Amino acid sequence: MPKQLSDFQVFPKHVGTWSGYWIRMDANAQETERFEAEITQKIVDNQWLQTNTYHYDDGKIVTNNFVGQVISDDEIEIEAIDVPAWANFTTIAREHGDSIIIFNVWNKATGQLFATEMINLVNNDNKCRTSQSFTEDGKLKGLMLIVDKRIDS
Repeated sequence: MPKQLSDFQVFPKHVGTWSGYWIRMDANAQETERFEAEITQKIVDNQWLQTNTYHYDDGKIVTNNFVGQVISDDEIEIEAIDVPAWANFTTIAREHGDSIIIFNVWNKATGQLFATEMINLVNNDNKCRTSQSFTEDGKLKGLMLIVDKRIDS
């Protein structure tokens, strides 16, 4: 029987609603985009449920939903349930220590690493996320910095 997600070391600490800013950069660390987002994370029936709502300066709002399944004692596999472009990718999130989660995203067809993201739960109410994305030939494509603050437990 798989481990219960509620018994994981780090994922349960992220349950709640978070608000923050996202900064995307190119491979030379030059800012290309900035926006705000609200993230709601829950554990329901041993699944990780996450809703990301992005708010752009032009007034556009985009919502994406994700679901995660336990695959080992410290890993979940996450799928985007309403983002067709993400159907081509496999995402595994693994806990490290008592405050860090590392996501790796691979292209399903090629096995090529597409992105790596580290989430550091700085304290109960603040987390910092950094992401690296790669081209198909393994070169740095871009970076992302996300700073979130818990707004609801």
